Amino acid sequence: MTIIKSTIFWALLYLFVIILLLLYFPLSLFSKNKNFADYCAKKWSQAVLWILKIFCRIDHKIIDIEKIPNEPCIIACKHQSMWETIAFHIVCKYPSYIYKKELLKVPFYGWYVKQMSSIAIDRNGAASALKAMIKQTKKRLGEGHNVVIFPQGTRTPVGASAKEYPYQIGVAALYMSCGVKVVPAVLNSGEFWSKGLKIKGSGCIKIKLLDPIEPGLSKEEFMQVLQDRIENSKLS
Repeated sequence: MTIIKSTIFWALLYLFVIILLLLYFPLSLFSKNKNFADYCAKKWSQAVLWILKIFCRIDHKIIDIEKIPNEPCIIACKHQSMWETIAFHIVCKYPSYIYKKELLKVPFYGWYVKQMSSIAIDRNGAASALKAMIKQTKKRLGEGHNVVIFPQGTRTPVGASAKEYPYQIGVAALYMSCGVKVVPAVLNSGEFWSKGLKIKGSGCIKIKLLDPIEPGLSKEEFMQVLQDRIENSKLS
């Protein structure tokens, strides 16, 4: 039954991708505004979360959303599955994701991602890539976006330690350079939707926003506070 539900879910997800692209392509001829692409992505995300609830019986709950400040900030979230790359469109208005540049090579989907207010990074670009990420992040924050980053740089299995998947220096570079609050976030999406195509069981994916980290800490202090808050926080 789980395999059948997963198959239906993925079929509908890709169907909605096709519908999104078919609608956006002609409409984009009249609007080149990135906010329009972000808006369409939000509607797609809402549809995906709906079919996840209807067909897989996986709902979601956002805890302490008021922790996100009124001014633009950086959200540093635990990364366990594809779910959080979708869900932030409903957590905050027009999120700007930091994503790997390789996604731009995906036919059609990569083109659409490029139209959005996202931030592409070259993970093999070392110092130049870091400078470009900082520059783009400052631009998005200046436009009023909340920037979403996965501080460990990759999906991590449920229960994996920070020693196995260390926190990357990129999030500290943004903290030191941008002068905005960083809001840590934890979740349990990997319990239901891990790496791969299988959607496991039913239940509720929870994402919890934690107390913002104010500007002014040293790089070392920030990294320690961020890691401690994410790794030691409970979803209850």
